[in-house]
Amino acid sequence: MAIPLNIVRSTTDAIKAQVDKPFTTKIIFEPPSHLEYEIFLPGGDKQIGLITYCLPVAPGKSRIVAQFSRNFAYKLHSLVPRWWDHLQNRNLILDGDMILLRQQESFLQNTNWKTAYRMPTSADLLVIEFRNWFDRYCDGKLPWNKVGVAASPFIETSREVLLDRYHQHTQHCSSCRKTLKTIRLIQWLLLSYFAIVVAIVAVLPDSFRVGLGLYLIISTILGLGIGAILRFWLMPKFYFVDYVHSAR
Repeated sequence: MAIPLNIVRSTTDAIKAQVDKPFTTKIIFEPPSHLEYEIFLPGGDKQIGLITYCLPVAPGKSRIVAQFSRNFAYKLHSLVPRWWDHLQNRNLILDGDMILLRQQESFLQNTNWKTAYRMPTSADLLVIEFRNWFDRYCDGKLPWNKVGVAASPFIETSREVLLDRYHQHTQHCSSCRKTLKTIRLIQWLLLSYFAIVVAIVAVLPDSFRVGLGLYLIISTILGLGIGAILRFWLMPKFYFVDYVHSAR
């Protein structure tokens, strides 16, 4: 069932909407790029939200700056490292829509949205208000020609390019960038440890090789296992993860 949504205000400088259930939610769009959600939890004192800025940087490309907010449990975010939250949650949210949005933008940019989309419920009102605002004040398109940028008809279809996490996120995020650097350092240390231990065990007297040498070799095997997990499971998540909707 569609969620009932009401437009509270629609002017040149703001579009405000409200949803009354299951939680009172206020949605505020401040042109040209600020969108904010305020969600009031039962009791009225606790509030969570989402603050986003979506900035067009080139035809078919935008930069998203987002922050989840709340007025309680301020230290809760410290329990989960930022880079892990990015890998397991935020990147996946963007990946899930990336390919579809890029293609649909190219297919529909020269069509009339009023006939291209079917929006029969009140939940679509905010989209309609934004589109009306965009038509009224932006003539229905971004003014790339005024800044010397030509809108390219090319549709990027390579999943490796569209879902390129490293260039889109990792290299710009201090938490993910530092973590990736740390992983590389750990791998180098583990390989160095393996080489040193093998050299030491090779020259140990036979009386020590069976006891101490065995423990050292076991530790290197464990280290290689950890290195393999970092190399083949964790590191790729900073570069590229394919998103197949049917597998989700």
